[in-house]
Amino acid sequence: MKNIFALLIITTLLSACSGTRNNTTTHISVSIEPIKYITEQITGKDFAINALVPSGASPETYEPTASQMQKTANALVYINIGLLDFEKNLSDGIKSNSPDVKILELSKGIDLIDEKDSHNNNEDDKNSESVTGNDTHGHTHAHGVDPHIWSSPKNIKQMARTIYEFIIDMYPDSTKYTSNYNHFISRLDSLDNSLANMFSGNSAKKVFIIYHPALSYLARDYGLEQVSVEDEGKEPSASHIREIIETARKNGITKLFYQKQFSKNSVEAISKELGISAVEIDPLAGNIIDNTLYISNLIAN
Repeated sequence: MKNIFALLIITTLLSACSGTRNNTTTHISVSIEPIKYITEQITGKDFAINALVPSGASPETYEPTASQMQKTANALVYINIGLLDFEKNLSDGIKSNSPDVKILELSKGIDLIDEKDSHNNNEDDKNSESVTGNDTHGHTHAHGVDPHIWSSPKNIKQMARTIYEFIIDMYPDSTKYTSNYNHFISRLDSLDNSLANMFSGNSAKKVFIIYHPALSYLARDYGLEQVSVEDEGKEPSASHIREIIETARKNGITKLFYQKQFSKNSVEAISKELGISAVEIDPLAGNIIDNTLYISNLIAN
């Protein structure tokens, strides 16, 4: 019901904006900050890039403002992951009321992880049984797949490729965009190599505990095991808590990672029960190269 209501609001706002599109627009709308960063690495400062979800906010509960909708209705392109609920609602509204706005979905070409598998994810155990929780927090996503594709450099390369191909198709004579893209890919390759080295060998800690499973693709691509406190958007059961306590003891884990967008109080209550420290991370931070390296170092150490 909430999604239907949100779609009605989006449709109404877009209808009000649909007659004002500027065909010479030079701004781009994107759903989240990591996409803004990728786009900037390719286009430089040639476009004003508007990220809909502001820093510190959660895409899980986000609803666009009227001013953001107006910018999106007049954008050169709207770039999104294509898997978050608000993105789907917004895309449906754009298609109905602002058909001139191009929509670019970056999940295309990515090997996606089923959401039910992302809550206990490693390269050897993709089909572990989920533990039934109690209260839903609404963290389910469009299409039933894990949307956090930007957590792994391997996926970011494909996302960058999708954006580059769109931009170069519109501006085929621009050598700058090709140079920027190649430089960005080189940086991603360096990050990929750094993470591969960081998590190789028997001495590396390959198991980590996180409240909401936001690092599934990082875990899959670098041989890690992500143990999620949440289970498919639900609070953990007592038996699940006991399993996590045993996992923490067995693997010498001292950290419980949680997203900046979550309530610290609720996470700290869980961390005290587990007997480990709550450590804040922000998987939605803009500079995904520095942020991925920072989070990976926390996991490895």
